[in-house]
This record gives sequence, structure tokens and C-alpha cells, in this order.
Amino acid sequence: MTVQVFAERPTTQVAPTFAPTFLTALTGGDPAWDVRRGASAPESVEQPTEVVRILAFLDTEVDPDAVDREGEIPPFLIARLRDLGAFRLATSQDLGGLGLTPYTLFRAVEAVASRSAAIGFMLGVHNGIGVATSLLPTLPHGSLRDLIRRRSAEGMISGFADTEPAGQGNRWPRTTADPTPDGSAYVLKGDKLFISNGPVADLLGVTVTVRDEDGPRVGLAVVDTRSPGFEVRADLEYLGVRGLPNGWLRLKGVTIPRDHVVTVAQGDPRHTPERMSAYLTARMLIQAAPALAIARNCLRWSREFTARRRVDGIGLGEYDLIQRTLAANAAEVRAMDAVVRWSLGAPAPGDRWFERMFARNFCTEAAARVVDRTVSLLGGEGVETDRSKRRRGAPSVPLERAFRDIRMLRTAGGVDDLADAQAAQALLAHVADTAPAGLAADAFADTLPATENLSPRNARHLRDLYEDLARFPAACRDVGARTAGERERRAQQYPLLLLGRIARELLGTAAVLATAEQDGHQRLTDVHCTAARFRLRDLWAQLDAPDHPDHAGIARAVLSRDRHVDDLLGL
Repeated sequence: MTVQVFAERPTTQVAPTFAPTFLTALTGGDPAWDVRRGASAPESVEQPTEVVRILAFLDTEVDPDAVDREGEIPPFLIARLRDLGAFRLATSQDLGGLGLTPYTLFRAVEAVASRSAAIGFMLGVHNGIGVATSLLPTLPHGSLRDLIRRRSAEGMISGFADTEPAGQGNRWPRTTADPTPDGSAYVLKGDKLFISNGPVADLLGVTVTVRDEDGPRVGLAVVDTRSPGFEVRADLEYLGVRGLPNGWLRLKGVTIPRDHVVTVAQGDPRHTPERMSAYLTARMLIQAAPALAIARNCLRWSREFTARRRVDGIGLGEYDLIQRTLAANAAEVRAMDAVVRWSLGAPAPGDRWFERMFARNFCTEAAARVVDRTVSLLGGEGVETDRSKRRRGAPSVPLERAFRDIRMLRTAGGVDDLADAQAAQALLAHVADTAPAGLAADAFADTLPATENLSPRNARHLRDLYEDLARFPAACRDVGARTAGERERRAQQYPLLLLGRIARELLGTAAVLATAEQDGHQRLTDVHCTAARFRLRDLWAQLDAPDHPDHAGIARAVLSRDRHVDDLLGL
């Protein structure tokens, strides 16, 4: 992943030079960077005709409550979605697909998820990390490429099987690929767990440890699920997004041709720039798109609830706390959309990888705040299930489902806290590899961004952002020094988490400010930036704190079943 680094320029108030990514500014790479130049021109939000047909089918033929209640997307529904082309949204046009751009694809998955998070998640997995999108573009001509192209044209369902009972993302998968005696094929053995689309997939990408004469290597195997030895051991069910096809898979001697296993000369094929870029985009489809769908739904429900409720003859919308709730929800939705547009608006697929790395948590955390506020707001009429409200004739919305779904989305594909810490690690690695020479860390402080087209409050938010950008490189160096070794990283995860969250908040602030002049929503920008400023103050204070409570000692006492602690806690 290449990020351009700019030479130092005089800090005068002239037309600033375009910087291609927020990462350039965040790491002190360009003191003359103007945040608003990072905004992408908005794409049309009009859905393609094929997507409109899919949405009409979902609106008229699918009961999302039944999917959630029964914990299953019925086979006939999946078959109908296949017929409608739902599994060819990202497929190239020469294979009969729509070949949607990343942003248009995101909006399509979001629209589906607004009806059913489970169905949106399923389409996000296939169109994001299925073998046709994550693997096919990098394959040379040959039988594997031909197979994936043929099955894509047929409308196959795909997914990616990495997680194992031992955990996710281990360096060496426990699933093995051993060569046959004649060397023409590999035999796969092992279990995979929590594999979305696994029970319904036609082709699966499977991570394996290849054990051949050249020594062990990590490989990506493409498995036809009709192969002898492939078994769905159990259907698994999450706390939220119920109905999503998800399974415990077992490969008991599955034999595949030798050239259906992809390796790289050195390293891990999961971590090539092309594949990592595809995975980062996929995380936005799988988690951020349903999260934004849930947040938009909650905003609609909040508006409808407020419009019909009165207290002492006064409309609910006249009360300060309600106004703040609606404004906060609206600002969160707008900020999420701004971050998505920024992250997916780059001209080249490998650009803005940093933004996409943080966009998943930005959207799921913002949506969680929206859902929580909506539960509180609608709680004025009773904290009830949709079913209970229908029983007594009250207007009902699936708020309980949204509450469960967003909690699951914050965890799927990696626990949210760990994702922030890992993103910070990637940021520090980039800083170490590409630190610009001869550039003062406080160069941003001398930059005077033009603010004549911003409201006075947003002009102040822009100046605050630049002050944080000036401060951030030093914070990177400090956290990098504290986490320089493997042992230190394990003992100092919290500073990494804080650094990641600060970067995430700065990205969101930059994104909404970048679009303030484009769409004219100065007041929504102000609401988001004000809330983000309060969160940033807390994060900076924690990062700068000279000492902290003895969390490690307490944890050890709890784990050791210390009698005194157990008595105090009533355990």
C-alpha cells in the first residue's frame, strides 16, 4: 500500500495542496494539507434497476421478523435472491453481473440490510470476501480462475473460512493441506468455526497450512462444498443478526487440485496489499453497511415517535432533551455517511486503506449510540418488544432486533476493542516505515486553513482538528515507544486502543467538515464535531494520564479466586 509523502512547503495562506489520504495528514506528512480537499464528489444514491427489484421482493415477499424469530433465511428465499442477481452485485459485467462501484455496492447492501440485517450481512459477505471479489482479481489465467468465473456467472454463493476453534487470525491455520502421493492435489483436514455463508456456499475460500516438501506455508484453498468430505457440523446462531447462515464446518479429507491452493513466494497470502485492501472494503459491506441501515431506521422511528407523542398538550419535539436526541441521531447518521463516502471514494482500490480500516468501528459505534438513544426515547411508551406492542395495539417497530443486531455487528469479524488496538498498530507500523524526513511534528499548528465558507462554530472545529493533527505524531511516537516489543504490546494494549479511537474520532471530524461546504449542513456538522470534541478530550486525557489504577493486580486477584476479593464481590 503506497501512500504519497509530500515535501515541506511554506506555511502561508495559499491554496493548499491536495493530499490523497487522511493518513498523510495524521502522521505529519503534509503541513499544508486542507481537510476539505479529501472529500469525494457524492455519487448518485439512486439504486440500479436490479437492486430496486431485489428491494421490492424483500418488501413484499419477506417477513424479516420471521427470519429473526426462526433464525433462518428459508432456502426458497435464498434461491429467489439468486435468481434476482443479489449474488452478482459485484460480479463484473462480462460475467452477467452489475459490476457496481464500491460506494454503489455499499448502498445496495445497506438498503437490503434496512429490511433485514441478516440478508444484508449475507450479501455483504458474498460480495465482499467471496472468492470472486477477494481472490479472482489477483489470479493468473488457469483452471482456478476459470472455475471461479464460471461459477460466478451461474450466480454462486461464496464466503471465506478463516476462523477456527483455536481462534481467529492465528499465524498458522490448524486446517492442513497435504499433497497427494503423486503431487497433483492436496488433501484438506480441519475445522472452521463461525463461517458466515458457510452452510449455503457453493465455493469457499479456506485458509490452510500447506505442508509439502518446501516446508510449511500459509495458503488459500478454494473448496467446492459439494466435494466428498465437506461437512456442515452445525448451524450456529449469533446474539444478533439472527437468520444469517453461519456454521461450524469440517473438512475430512477434502481433495482439491493442486492449483486450487494459492500461496505467495514469501509471507502470507492473506496479507498481500491487494487482498488486505479487498478485506477492508468487505468489512465495510459486512458491518458498516448494516450499521448505517440500522441507524437510519432508528432515526426514522425516532422522528415518527416524536411527531405523534404529546406531553401535557405539548408536542414531544418541543422539549430540550428530545431535540438533543433527534439532533444527535441525525448528526451520527450524517457522519457515518460522510466517513463511508470518504473511505470508498478514492480512484484506486488500494487508496484510503487507512480510512477503511477505521470506518467499520466508526459506523458500528455511532450506530450503537443511535440505537441506545432510540431505546431511551421510545421507552417513554414502554420498553417493549415489537410483539408486545402489537398485542396492545400500539405502533410497533423492531427496536429490540436493532438493539441485538448492532451489538453483534460491533463484534463480528473481530471484537471492537481489539479492532481499534490493531488499527493503531497498523498505523504505528506505517509511521515507522514512512516517517517523512525533515518535517516538524508541529507544522500543522502554523497552518491557517481557510474558513470563510464555514460557520463560526465549524471554523473553530476545523482549527481544533488541526491542533489535534499537530499533536498526533508525538502521541504515535510515545505509544510506539511504550509498545516496542511483543511483551510490551501485550501489557500496553490500552494505549493502543486509545490511540486508535483518537484517530477514528479525528477521521470522523475530518469527514464531516470536508462535506460541510458541499452539502450545506453546517448545523449537523456542528452537532457531530461538538460531541466528538468531548469524546476526544476524554481520550486525550486518558492517553496523557501519568498513572492508572491497578487493573492488572485486580484482574490477577479475580483470576486467582482470591478469597478476600471473592468475599468483597459476593462471588
